[in-house]
Amino acid sequence: MSALSQVDTGEEEEVRTQLARIAVLPPAAGGWRIARLPSLTNRSYLVEPCELDAGEAYVLRLPGKGTERYIDRAGELANARAAAAIGLAPPILHGDPDSGVMLSRYLRGAVPLSAERLREPGVLGAAVGLLKRLHGSGLAFRGEMRLYPKIDQYLALAGTAELRALRRQGERLRPLLEPGWNAWAPCHIDPAPGNFVAAEGRHYLLDWEYAAMCEPLWDLAGLSIEGRFDGRQDAALIRLYFGAAEERRWLSRLHLYRIMLRLVAAAWGAVQVAEGNGAATAAELVDPLLAASAADLGAPELGGHIQAAA
Repeated sequence: MSALSQVDTGEEEEVRTQLARIAVLPPAAGGWRIARLPSLTNRSYLVEPCELDAGEAYVLRLPGKGTERYIDRAGELANARAAAAIGLAPPILHGDPDSGVMLSRYLRGAVPLSAERLREPGVLGAAVGLLKRLHGSGLAFRGEMRLYPKIDQYLALAGTAELRALRRQGERLRPLLEPGWNAWAPCHIDPAPGNFVAAEGRHYLLDWEYAAMCEPLWDLAGLSIEGRFDGRQDAALIRLYFGAAEERRWLSRLHLYRIMLRLVAAAWGAVQVAEGNGAATAAELVDPLLAASAADLGAPELGGHIQAAA
C-alpha cells in the first residue's frame, strides 16, 4: 500500500505486545512479520504472516503522542466502522476507544493516490465520486468539525505569532464560513491523496480519525489543497460535485474556505512539530500553508470573492 521501513527491537516488542492483546487476531503458525508504514500523527504497521500466502495481512495503528487531547478515539472508531459497513473503508477488526489502538484489514495490492495522479481527470472524478457518496450516505457520524473552533483548539496547544495574527485576520470571513452553504453531512476531513487507495477493483478511503459531521466543502477544499490544484482543476472539482450551475459562486466559496482550512492545517502542523510526531519540521508542515493563506488574505481580489460567495 505504501513504502515500508524496518522496525527496531523495542518498537517490534511494543507491536507484538499489542497484537497479543487483540483476541480477534487469528494465530499465525510461523509468526508475524512487522514493518512500519508511513505515517505522521500516529504509528502504523503492516502485520502479515511470515509464511507467504498463509493468510490475511493487517494494519495495526498505534496513536501518536498527545493525540488524545484533540482526537475522539471512540468517535473515530464508530465513524470508521460506519464507513466500512457501506464499503468506503477497509473492515475494522479491532478498536480500543480508550487507547486508540486499531486493527484493520490490509488491502493487498492497494495503490495510494499521489497529488499528481489526483489531478488526472479520471482519477479526480473517482475521488470526488467517493466523497460525494460519503456525503450523501445518510450516515450519522459522531462529532462535529468546525473551522474556527478547531483552529483555536490547536492554537491552545501550539502556535506561532504569525499563525495567531492570520487567525485574527480570518475572522473577517467567519460570518460567511461559519453558517456554510450546504446541509451538514458525514465528512472524511482529511482527504489527502494517500488516503485514497485503489484496491480489489474499487476505491477506498483510509484514516478516519478526524471524520465528523461537517460542511461538505471542508472535504472539497481539503482535496484542492492536498492535490495542489490550479484554477482549472478547481473548476473541474466544482463541476463534478455541484454541476455547472453557479460555478463562479462555488469557486469563490471554495477559495474562502480553503484560506481558513490552510490555517487549520498549519495549526495542526504546529502541534505535530511541538509533540515530535514524525520527522517533519515547521518549514515543511506549517510555513507553506501560512504563506498561502497570508497571500490570499492580503490579495486585492479577496473582496470580490466575498461578494461572489454570499
